[in-house]
Amino acid sequence: MSRLDFQHVDFGYGDRLLLRRTSLTFEGGGIVALVGPNGAGKSTLLKLAAGLLQPASGSVALNGRPLADLPLRERARMIGYLAPDGRSAWPMTVRNLVALGRAPWRQPLRALGADDHAAIDRAMEQTGIADLAGRRFDTLSSGERARALIARTLAGHAPLLVLDEPTAALDIRHQLGVMEILREAAKAGTQVVVAVHALDLAARFADRVLVMKRGAVLADGPAETALSEAVVSEAFDVRAPGGIVPTRLVPLQVSG
Repeated sequence: MSRLDFQHVDFGYGDRLLLRRTSLTFEGGGIVALVGPNGAGKSTLLKLAAGLLQPASGSVALNGRPLADLPLRERARMIGYLAPDGRSAWPMTVRNLVALGRAPWRQPLRALGADDHAAIDRAMEQTGIADLAGRRFDTLSSGERARALIARTLAGHAPLLVLDEPTAALDIRHQLGVMEILREAAKAGTQVVVAVHALDLAARFADRVLVMKRGAVLADGPAETALSEAVVSEAFDVRAPGGIVPTRLVPLQVSG
């Protein structure tokens, strides 16, 4: 288990504030979905949560310790971060890509050990890509790439996962597949904090929804209240009669 606390956090560049006086706590497992229009501050909040940015004021602490004070390796063992670009710089195999998730647990220049191989196998099974182990990452479909990148993140066994738009550019079938993977990780006790654009995905999968606009949190709670008509209308400047109503989802087996 881990607990991540934002206390009165501001962040910006120059006179432009991207996050304003934000106080939040993430703990206890489950999925927290961040939603909001472009420029709302979702990516900024996630980078602060991963320790990639430092607050201009306020603090971000993991289990009571400021993230800035944690050694990089220790922080990487506790927080798994997935960036939104979905790319790999080298044409490596899928298994080698997933193996990068074990970097926080390995000593420099040491070969993978039994624990590493077990973690890699488990992550690939969880994401349904075991049969892609020998394929080059750059030959995969968009849905396969998304699952491989999530497998890399899961291989690190971090109790907190921070994912920025892992469903971006995927069709609805593969969006559902990715969110099913995250839901299974959350059921196992992992705290998942994920930014999504699709409000219906947040409504269906998230235990808690944060709605953001212009660097501030407008609503924080279950989808039934956080995605109400009033909140959605204010956040997105649209009419949203009835808000976004969660619906029952039948689990899917998604491949390709």
